[in-house]
Amino acid sequence: MAKVFLVFGISGSGKTTVLTKVRNARTVSVGTELLNAYSRKFKGMDRDTIKFKELETYGLLSRVRSGVFGKLVKRTGTLMLDTHACLKAGDGYVQGLSLRDCEILRGRCRAIVYIDAKTKDILTRRKRDSSRRRASLSADELDRLRDISVSLSMAYALQLQVPVYIVQNDYIKDAARKIEEIIERS
Repeated sequence: MAKVFLVFGISGSGKTTVLTKVRNARTVSVGTELLNAYSRKFKGMDRDTIKFKELETYGLLSRVRSGVFGKLVKRTGTLMLDTHACLKAGDGYVQGLSLRDCEILRGRCRAIVYIDAKTKDILTRRKRDSSRRRASLSADELDRLRDISVSLSMAYALQLQVPVYIVQNDYIKDAARKIEEIIERS
């Protein structure tokens, strides 16, 4: 069975970039896995559109997400699951894990790593990233999303009975090194 770490962080925090520098662990994008699982039902959908579908078809997508987590925990090695604690979808928010997901991950997840960055850095990265279609958020909206995401990370940790580590992404290599230390200790 895999040694699993959940890696949360709001879009633009540098989560995926930092994880490319982490040695001795394989990163799996939960968004990509979900997109692949949804492809038959929602043809032509990109990962940024999924979050809006999530509100419309929450029950179906929640079952698909649980199926994805069920398959991931059966893999071997050390897995960093690149995902979100929470997504802003329209005027609402959608949690990244359900209670069913937590049941699947309990006993397999070693820790939650929350990658964070300064608000101004996140806003700049989000504007520069032309490969994604992210909602335009103000600094206040971004900070609110961060607060909700950190709070949900703690709630998930309670369900999973694991610690939460907040890693500040001021420098990619330093953040990656901190994550490697977390993996070694867990």
